[in-house]
Amino acid sequence: MASIGEGIRFNTSVVKGFVTFSQVVGWALVLVSLAILATWISGVGPLLGLVQAHAGTHAGAAFAFMLAGCALLLGQRAPRASVALSLLLMVLGGTGLLEFAIGQDVVIWGWLDALLPDWLGRPIGRMTDIAAVSFTLLGGVGAAVVIGRAVWLREACALAVIVIAMATSASYGLVLAGDSTILLRQLPIMTAAQFLLLSLAWMASVPTTGLTRIAVADSLGGAFARRLILPALLLPLLLTFLFKAVESQLGMSESMALALASVATGGVVTVMIMWVAFLLDRSERQRRTVHVLREDARTDALTGLANRRKFDTTLAHALQDKGEGALVLLMLDIDHFKKFNDSFGHQAGDEVLRETGRLLSEVVRTQDLAARYGGEEFVIVLPHSDVLTAEHVGQRILAAFHSHEWLHRAVTVSIGAAVAEPDDGPEDLVRRADEALYHSKQEGRDRLTFAMEQAG
Repeated sequence: MASIGEGIRFNTSVVKGFVTFSQVVGWALVLVSLAILATWISGVGPLLGLVQAHAGTHAGAAFAFMLAGCALLLGQRAPRASVALSLLLMVLGGTGLLEFAIGQDVVIWGWLDALLPDWLGRPIGRMTDIAAVSFTLLGGVGAAVVIGRAVWLREACALAVIVIAMATSASYGLVLAGDSTILLRQLPIMTAAQFLLLSLAWMASVPTTGLTRIAVADSLGGAFARRLILPALLLPLLLTFLFKAVESQLGMSESMALALASVATGGVVTVMIMWVAFLLDRSERQRRTVHVLREDARTDALTGLANRRKFDTTLAHALQDKGEGALVLLMLDIDHFKKFNDSFGHQAGDEVLRETGRLLSEVVRTQDLAARYGGEEFVIVLPHSDVLTAEHVGQRILAAFHSHEWLHRAVTVSIGAAVAEPDDGPEDLVRRADEALYHSKQEGRDRLTFAMEQAG
């Protein structure tokens, strides 16, 4: 299923999936933060060491992440509370930046430490400068998402946090490959992962606005975005790891390792291009198949002309869109077709119908529509035409039948024509064209007759 908003057709199931992802991230942040805070408060040595060594998230950052997770979860249910928590997160991040700027503790951190019981014996911990910047930006993102203002500013802030998290991920690739980096001391890998998930979750919580509109679009571009975003996010970590691993573990020179990393980068880009090309090719083949099926559903199998369904649709639209322009309908009937079938058989009759379809296709203009109305009856819609144009087309049809070399005997057609009146509906126009066709037969067949009120 799909919905439409701001000119973009959205995939409803993908939109729901993005919103669900944001809620899952919100709960995960709250639960992980509570676990870290509980471990920190308990003071159990092995657990505390594990959290500090591997998670790298101190109590202050865990508290901030818990606020961010709660704000994310309350965004739809309690928007005022969500905005308040996001603003509090901005205050925490801002005070962290102020602390680094002036080189001493600010009031809020001292106040939080004063609230801790004496038996705890540990301060709450401070944010790093990079973490403080990220929390400040994400607080603004959360408030802007819930309020629904400053869409592109909030997207820019979210992208800035993603860049910080990805830079940390790339640094982690250096660490895995045996190198050391200063960035991870400023922003531990678990904290970076939480920042990445939180920024993506805020963007996913309102998937039909901002940059995520493309990812949830029910289009080829949306399909590409959903398939390529995750590999693009993982690519820096993988390539950095490959580069440093080759250099440090295999003893290659930096220039050789860089050359190999460049080749790997080119290979990855090539694979992604091939993937995109495969998706484009499959989409094009599906489009062609749908087009063929649609045309088959609107085409008469025997004559190759449009069928009754397509004629009805085309005539209705032509009457609605003709405006001040004229519209003429021709109705044709093969003369003495029943006698022809009785004399030469139904196969010969079918061949006459096929030849009639071919002749009409050759005679009518590109903007006209020739259709099989039923049995041996045919209709032609002539948009933007008048009596003179219809007369010309009708005479060309009669001449084509006269000059054609028929297999068994000469075949002729009778034609009735009607010019659309301002208040005509499809039934009115068809009725008057059919009456004109009846008069053609009454007058001796093999001729063109206009509706009585238009004959002059």
